[in-house]
Amino acid sequence: MNTGYHDRSKKARIYGSIIIYKIISLVILIALTIIMTFTFFIEKNKVTDANNRPVSVIFYIMGFCIFLFALSIILDFYIIKRTVSIGRHLNKLAYIDKLTGIPNRYSCDLLFENFNSPELLPETGFLLLKINNLIAINKDKSHSNGNFLISEFSSILEDVSQEYGYVGRNGGNEFIVLMEKCDSTKLEMFLMNLTKRIRGYNEMNVGDPLEIAYSKVLNLDEHKEKISEMISLGYKRLREIPQILS
Repeated sequence: MNTGYHDRSKKARIYGSIIIYKIISLVILIALTIIMTFTFFIEKNKVTDANNRPVSVIFYIMGFCIFLFALSIILDFYIIKRTVSIGRHLNKLAYIDKLTGIPNRYSCDLLFENFNSPELLPETGFLLLKINNLIAINKDKSHSNGNFLISEFSSILEDVSQEYGYVGRNGGNEFIVLMEKCDSTKLEMFLMNLTKRIRGYNEMNVGDPLEIAYSKVLNLDEHKEKISEMISLGYKRLREIPQILS
């Protein structure tokens, strides 16, 4: 897990603690304001009825304090609202890959855990993909060109996968797709749609061409008992017998 994740996660926890503190202090402040307001009017009426004299300056001071308390409550509501918004944003960033905007490695780990359930695993489809020409682009041109290609492929992959399953970047040049209730037809339809999009991208010549290698694991065929076994098989196939999108 990278340092960026830890930093964003730590900030999210800090903002969460601030929210809890502000809510507790706000509840206490509201209770004190209500008590002080009731006390102010009760004592004010007592003094006025008993002495038939103008109200003492102390009551005006109390009234001003009540006003400040009420203003503080309004400001606290605003601060809590802003803090909640920032906290949600930071929490979201902790699970999102900074370069591509798709789920990061930590999110992939959580996704793997979810698919480890006996309800999902028997019909799970797993795809492992990589940009086959990324190393050459980084070496011959620049890492900025390589990062651009990673970003472009991630956008295509995320867009195509919306109707099929879940995607994530499981490392520098490792992209995963997990599908529920997946059979060979669903898997092949996804690959066909992805191939069309990559061909369209390459024909536009907006940058370096995408060359994608992949491996696939269909648990209806493999009957693995753990998602980790499917993942290991996917990595083995990508390393030993990679398939190319064409």
